[in-house]
Amino acid sequence: MVALKLRDCLLPASLVLARLCVGGIFLIAAVGKVQSPGAFADAIRAFHLLPPALVLPTAYALPWIELLVALYVLTGFLARPAALAAGGLLLVFTAALLDSLMTGNTNHACGCFGPGAGAYPILALVSGGSTVTRWDVVRDLILAGMAALIAAGGAGTLSVDRIRQPRHSRAEAYKARRRAHS
Repeated sequence: MVALKLRDCLLPASLVLARLCVGGIFLIAAVGKVQSPGAFADAIRAFHLLPPALVLPTAYALPWIELLVALYVLTGFLARPAALAAGGLLLVFTAALLDSLMTGNTNHACGCFGPGAGAYPILALVSGGSTVTRWDVVRDLILAGMAALIAAGGAGTLSVDRIRQPRHSRAEAYKARRRAHS
């Protein structure tokens, strides 16, 4: 019975924590890149993965997509699709980072947090520095795991999805969980 109560508390709390982490990181990353699309284009160019004609459109569009995903994840509005989008983006970013590591093209920052990442101590720690490292891959995989948790578990408490759920559906879901654990 105690284990049941502990799990009933931990899952909603972990969903909210995962939403805050993934959404917060995406928000911080997007704001830096929206403010300086030229510098972000240079960061994209450094990976040598996109044709030159696609670099600038990507540098303008991607930060706005990240911003939208961040807002959806943070508020818990359509949290599962938003988490899937975040996870998909993170896997693409991870693939680009792995390509850089495997080809030895590491003498550039990952560009994850825009040009001003080094100015803030905590952001500098998370961003990984001025070269692409294994830490960048690990960070993105941890965030992808958190996004997967949100996609599987939903928004949890303190979310727009929870508010939008009809009251009778919440009561039925609660009763079903109680029956399953009895």
